[in-house]
Amino acid sequence: MRQQTHSGAVGDHSWRTSEAQGSPGTGETPAGGASVAERGAFRASPVAMAILDEDDHFIQVNLSFSRLVGRDRADLLGLGCRALTHPDDLGVREEAHAVAGGDPAAVISYELRLMRPDGADVPCKITLVPIEGLPVRRLVQVEDLTGRYQAAARASRQSEILLATINVQRAVTAAAHDRAQVLEVVATQAVQAFPVADGAVVELIDRFHLDYVAAAGTLIVHLGLRLPIEGSLSGVAMSERSTVLCRDSESDPRVNRQACREVGLRSMCVAPLFSGDQPIGVLKISSAEVDAFDSDDVYQLELLAGSLSAALRHADDYARNATLLSERTVALTALEASERRFRVAFDNSPLGMVLTSLRPDNLGTFLQANPAMAAITGYSVEQLTGMNVSDLQHPDDLEATKPVLAGLAAGEIETANLEARYRHADGHDLWVRIRTAVAHDERTQPRYLVSQIEDVTAARAAQAQLRRQARLLELIPAAIIVRDLDGTIRWWNAGAEATYGWPATAATGKITHRLLATAFPDGGSVAEQTESLRRDQTWDGELEHLSADGRTITVLSRQVVQDAVDGVSTVLEINTDITAVRDAQRAMHQSEQRFRAQFTHSAVGQIVRSLDGTLLDVNPAFAAMLGRTTGELIGSPTDQLLHPDTAADMRHHIADLFAGDHAAYSHEARVRHADGGWIDVEATVSLVRDTDGRPLHLIGVFADISARKAAERARDAAAAELACRNTELESANQLKLDLIGMLGHEIGTPLTSILGFAELVTDGWSDLPDDQKHRLVAGIHRNGRRLDTIVKEVLALVTLDAGRLTARPRRVEVCEHLQAAILPVPGARQPDIDCPAGLTAMVQPGHLDQILANLLSNADKYGGGATRITARRLDDHVEIRVEDGGPGVPERFRPNLFERFSRADATAGSVKGTGLGLYIVRELARANRGDVEYEPGAETGSVFVVRLPAGG
Repeated sequence: MRQQTHSGAVGDHSWRTSEAQGSPGTGETPAGGASVAERGAFRASPVAMAILDEDDHFIQVNLSFSRLVGRDRADLLGLGCRALTHPDDLGVREEAHAVAGGDPAAVISYELRLMRPDGADVPCKITLVPIEGLPVRRLVQVEDLTGRYQAAARASRQSEILLATINVQRAVTAAAHDRAQVLEVVATQAVQAFPVADGAVVELIDRFHLDYVAAAGTLIVHLGLRLPIEGSLSGVAMSERSTVLCRDSESDPRVNRQACREVGLRSMCVAPLFSGDQPIGVLKISSAEVDAFDSDDVYQLELLAGSLSAALRHADDYARNATLLSERTVALTALEASERRFRVAFDNSPLGMVLTSLRPDNLGTFLQANPAMAAITGYSVEQLTGMNVSDLQHPDDLEATKPVLAGLAAGEIETANLEARYRHADGHDLWVRIRTAVAHDERTQPRYLVSQIEDVTAARAAQAQLRRQARLLELIPAAIIVRDLDGTIRWWNAGAEATYGWPATAATGKITHRLLATAFPDGGSVAEQTESLRRDQTWDGELEHLSADGRTITVLSRQVVQDAVDGVSTVLEINTDITAVRDAQRAMHQSEQRFRAQFTHSAVGQIVRSLDGTLLDVNPAFAAMLGRTTGELIGSPTDQLLHPDTAADMRHHIADLFAGDHAAYSHEARVRHADGGWIDVEATVSLVRDTDGRPLHLIGVFADISARKAAERARDAAAAELACRNTELESANQLKLDLIGMLGHEIGTPLTSILGFAELVTDGWSDLPDDQKHRLVAGIHRNGRRLDTIVKEVLALVTLDAGRLTARPRRVEVCEHLQAAILPVPGARQPDIDCPAGLTAMVQPGHLDQILANLLSNADKYGGGATRITARRLDDHVEIRVEDGGPGVPERFRPNLFERFSRADATAGSVKGTGLGLYIVRELARANRGDVEYEPGAETGSVFVVRLPAGG
């Protein structure tokens, strides 16, 4: 294990604390002096952490540490570090502490194993950090190194796998040409490469079975064993084309359990072997132990199987090439005599010649080619030799060639003639005519083909051109007529038959002008047309013909005089039916006339707008609506006429039209008049599309609704005014009811007291003792002042509610008004006043006095009197705080505290008042550009804070 020692705070290891110490009972927070954030970080940290006392016992641990060692936090508190340390690593810990030399500021790091209750050990990195301010305590940070150690083990295992694979590949390479030796080497090396394997075998497919062809270890005694593919793990590996693992043959349903028992294996790993894409067998390693192999063994076996597959392919290719070479040597010897006899003819033939193999293993391979064949194909003689017919022939022609080649190879036919396409060396296609015959060996068996190849590309192209020209006139949908200059019809095509309804047999020999009743809509005559043909050899124009069913057909005719044959000139006449086009043009013209008439004379404004927003046309009604002329508007952008809000909405609507969601839309908009004003209009916009369905332009219809909108606005204003007046009346009525209810209670009580005291004074004043007289007069005075306060508050309320409250602020001395506010309370406890001299505020003096009087009265009623009044300047305002020591305002009542007639349920029956005092305070403060708010006292009581503009 490793250790490190550092002096002082290192990186993030330092821990700050104060004199106070956290409670160790919880086991999850660091020293109590740490900040809230530090305590939270300690508890929630994903890093395992703990705090040790001077005897290295745990006094605090977090949840991550508890999970790491697998113990409850309560069990860890008071436990020593040595109890968790692996016995073999106790020396590592002691050595690390010894290196630190007792330095209390040293940071110590070392690696050791911690023991879990289940006996498992956890490799960890331990870091001991001194806690600042508590030198005898250390913060322990623990990093789990299990993942790192496992990764190192896996890396070592992968290296061993690669090394073993390389050794196998070296051994296989040494035996590359001997297939049997390759199989034996791989089986032997497999047992050596897998320490947990006691046997290895190579199984190769033979129809529906697998044969043990090479084996090593415990399986060598079973060499030659044959097992069915069906129901075996080897069959599963080949069908899934991947390596499979069996951990226990007695419980795995995929295996041949009886066969496993016979060969004595309990677990195995099987990798498929391939030749190209086809599985040819498997490489299997086995063990008599259960669950002997893991995923690393699977990976290593896949590498070995890949090496074996490649080696088998190499050995097979080597054997096949050796056989081919031997056979070719014999064939060349046999052909040597005949080669000399026809070599001159072969090499100098103007036709391409090739000798093509008929052997099944290289059927269609060119054995020889002459220079003419090289010239035809663009490949050299050397390149052609060894190529196959399929390499040279066009892919689309191979299916037709294969049965011919197979018949020649099988002796079913002796000669063949066919045409096919070759791919030239430069990539273009060419047509060839192939004449081929079979050459036999001395046993009359087909040996090879002697073929002559003739390039017929040009001939086929000429023939194709002739066929295309012959069919061209028939395929053209237009009516094509071949006639003499006098109009006698010599030939016409299917298009003419479809156009005019006369079959060729009926039309041939007739005069076109008479059969078709030719007319010249643009003026002219048959004689003038004939003269033009004689003079210019051509004539173009429109004609009207009569069809077999009596319809008049308009055609666009182009006529050309062809060269004379046998002294007779003919006219090639091509007539295209444009009847539908002309009818559509006439219909469009009539529709345009109708649209133009209603567009021009409509009393409703109309526009034609391009897709980019330019006005293409406007009618007189639209121009008059805007106080402009049509000339001024045409060509101008639409956006200049539309209100910005209208333009934005219009884009969304036009997008719907483009998308085909709607055919048209209607909306109210505003357009700009020439005088700069806005006109309310109702617009309907539709989209016009071309014949392909693409958007062409927009048509808009605008109706002036200014008068209607003005009437609607007047109606809405009147309705709003009426609603406002109704609201005011309802508020006034509610105020009246509230005042009546309040006055009936608040005035009745003091008035009854005054009348009772007055009656006693009137009836027996002379008989009353002086002290009782004083009490009666004092009672009358007290209740009179109560009535006076109620009257003032009601008057203030009425003034506020009527909106007639105005303030004329001026600079006043705040301290003078505070002193004056407490004078009218003789004999009462005077509150402390804290107000700096010269402090001034901008407020109407009477309003300030009323505010203070109401706040002090409120403190007397609900808080036992004000205890302290402070005033100070804060920035650009003066803050006055009136404090009392009462019970304070209930929290649920605070939102309604400054509303009129608002009183808490808890004091409404025991404390007399109108519920208007604080409402008046707030309204007076706001009238002077200030405000008031409530704050609960530090421990009990209430604080009312008034803010007013500072006096400068």
